[in-house]
Amino acid sequence: MDKTNDLQTLQECLDEYMIRTGRHEIDEIEANSALARAGLLSDEDQHPGRPLRDILIRLRDSNHLPQNIRQMYGMWKIKLSGTIAKYPLILQF
Repeated sequence: MDKTNDLQTLQECLDEYMIRTGRHEIDEIEANSALARAGLLSDEDQHPGRPLRDILIRLRDSNHLPQNIRQMYGMWKIKLSGTIAKYPLILQF
C-alpha cells in the first residue's frame, strides 16, 4: 500500500470512530488510541499519540496535510472528514 492509501485508511477508521462515538473532532492522543485498537497504528505507553504526531508532522512539512486536520497551539485536532466542504464557495451572498 502506498502513502495515499495508508492515509485514506487511517482517515476512514477515524471517521468511523467519530461517527460511532458521536464526536465531530478529536485530538491526536484519542485518534492514535482508536487506531491502535483497530490494529492500524501502534501507540506508545510513555508518549501517547507520538506515532500519529510523527505522521502528521511529516505530512505538514511536505504540504500534504488533509484539510480536516489542523495544529493549534501545539495540539493536533482531527475533524470528521465528511464535514469539510469539497469545493470552496465563492461569492456567498
